[in-house]
Amino acid sequence: MKRYKNAVYVGLPIFLIFAISIMLNAGWIHSFDSFFQNMVRSIPNLKDLMLKITLLAAPKVDLIWMVLIAVILWFKKMRPLATSIVLTLVSADAVGWIVKHLIQRSRPVGHLAIDDGFSFPSGHTLGMGIIVIWLMMVLIPKLVKNRTYRVWIDVVLVIWLVIVMYSRVYVLAHYPTDVCASFALALTWVGVAQICLKELAHKLWNVDIL
Repeated sequence: MKRYKNAVYVGLPIFLIFAISIMLNAGWIHSFDSFFQNMVRSIPNLKDLMLKITLLAAPKVDLIWMVLIAVILWFKKMRPLATSIVLTLVSADAVGWIVKHLIQRSRPVGHLAIDDGFSFPSGHTLGMGIIVIWLMMVLIPKLVKNRTYRVWIDVVLVIWLVIVMYSRVYVLAHYPTDVCASFALALTWVGVAQICLKELAHKLWNVDIL
C-alpha cells in the first residue's frame, strides 16, 4: 500500500502544477516547452520512426495491450490482477478525456491532421504510462522475485515510455509539458486505482487482492 500512496504523493502535485500553470498561461510553461521542444527536434530525419512508435502507443492500441495482459492473467487464475489493469486503464482514459475538455489546450503549430482534439494531457503518454507503471508497481513485483531482474525490466519499460513521450513531442502532437504532466497523471492514477481496489476488496470481501 505504501508504494501506491507514494505514487499519489509524488504524481499529484506535479500534475497539478503543470495543469494550473497551463490554465494560468504561466510564463515558465512557454520557456519549458520551447527549450525541450527545440532539444527533441534537434535530431533530423526521425519522423517516420517516430510515427511508427506513436502508432504502437496509440490509445486504441493501448486497449489491445490491456486486453492481452488481462486475458493472460485471467487464464493464469490471476483474476484480481486482470480486473485491476482493465479498471485502471479504462478509468484513466475517462479522467484524461475530462481533463482535456476542462483545460482545452490547443495543439502545437504544425501538428498532423490526424492529431485532432485538445493537447493536454497526452492520451498516448497517459495510456502507455498507465500500462508501464502498472506493470512496474503491481504485476512485476508479484511475478519476479529477483531484485536484479526487476530492475532491468523496469529500466527497459521506462526507456520505452520515454521514447513514446519523445515521439509525441517530435511529431508536434504535444508540448513537452503535456507529456510530462501525463506521466505524472498516470503515476497518480495507478496509485489511486490500486488504493481504491484494495480498500474495496477489504471492505466487501475482507481479502487483499493486490
